Amino acid sequence: MTVHRGHPVTDTRHAALRSPLPEHERDLPVDVTWLRRRAKQFAYVSQRTFHLVVDLQAYASVTGVPFFAHYAAQVYRGPENARLTVPLMAVNLSLVTTREEADRALAHETMHLVVPSYGHKQAAFTRAQLMLDEVGQLTVAA
Repeated sequence: MTVHRGHPVTDTRHAALRSPLPEHERDLPVDVTWLRRRAKQFAYVSQRTFHLVVDLQAYASVTGVPFFAHYAAQVYRGPENARLTVPLMAVNLSLVTTREEADRALAHETMHLVVPSYGHKQAAFTRAQLMLDEVGQLTVAA
């Protein structure tokens, strides 16, 4: 599924992220249990804790930030002068339907927690790929 989320360069960088999942697992559907387990792996490798949210209306209500239908995922760290101790990460399960898409979304949004100042520069996506690779190493070790 190709979803245009933002600037074409950002979309291309996002699509280039390589999931460490074995090929036969990449197209498996995402369920909340698997997504939560995978999110914990990203939190571990990034050393950034976050709360995973899949109820997008609740996310928008709590944060005051709209979650647009074309968003695959989004993080909320709180207002600049009052950052949350534990940020929120929302994932749109109607757009993130495969485990490979989930890996990309989790890596992309976790990258924003690790290096928020990088925005969508190539260096940010390089960091996201490093996290994906580290999550893959955790999976192999398990």
